Amino acid sequence: MSAKVADIEVDDDLLGRMPKPPKPSLAQRGWMVVVAPLVVVGIIAASWELAASFVSPVLLPPPQRVAHDFAVLFARGTAQGALAISIRELYIGMFIGLVAGILLGMLIGRYSMAEGILGPFLNAANATPLNILIPLLIVWVGISSKARILFVVLITFFPVLLNTAGGLRNVSRGYVEVGKTMGLSERQLLRKIILPASVPYILAGVRIGVALGVIGMIVGEMEVSNVGLGYMLNFYGQGFQTGKLLALVFLSSLIGVFNVTLVRLAQRRFFKWTMAGR
Repeated sequence: MSAKVADIEVDDDLLGRMPKPPKPSLAQRGWMVVVAPLVVVGIIAASWELAASFVSPVLLPPPQRVAHDFAVLFARGTAQGALAISIRELYIGMFIGLVAGILLGMLIGRYSMAEGILGPFLNAANATPLNILIPLLIVWVGISSKARILFVVLITFFPVLLNTAGGLRNVSRGYVEVGKTMGLSERQLLRKIILPASVPYILAGVRIGVALGVIGMIVGEMEVSNVGLGYMLNFYGQGFQTGKLLALVFLSSLIGVFNVTLVRLAQRRFFKWTMAGR
């Protein structure tokens, strides 16, 4: 039996016998996942140490000074309270932003009428720099956790919305037509064909959203707060305590890395088929 593709006869048995690309060994995967990143970290640390020896510690403290300040922040309990406040507001805002973005993205991605009505307003809102809305949020809800949570919601919402809508629009029309031919209802089409085909797009939006959520948390606390990591970053920056400032920068980065890693783990656990080519 043979298949004809672009006027070329291809033997199906021959295709089945073609060798598959070899998978990396356990040692190779260990090198890529563990050893290579550690080597890069070592190179960065050595370069940092060398650069710090030529400038003032106020401008660039050496790595061991930053590590010491990082430990001091936790040993004295300074970081724990701020971190707890920031994490609570971050995940409340991210949850609301992700859910709202996915639901509204499904609506405007699937139904052209909804896109026609809501699309211009959403595009205008997405094009507006969100930080200029902070004074308006203060007027609406005051200088409180509500303003900071709302800012995280806004900064998380749009990438998820746009990716979800784009994913639904890019589902193969052929798949949808086959589903309709089989008598699937609109709800069944969404559940069995359209949403599964859109999952890679949605997850890409979620990864962007959870990373941007940390930025929203920090910016919101810098502008609308006297608590949290953002406030501490402002405080130590104004006091030229660069070691503690860099320690908090790394801590904030770790939160973002943790969020993205959590999404990737969820993708590997619940959506393995989206990673079939990796």
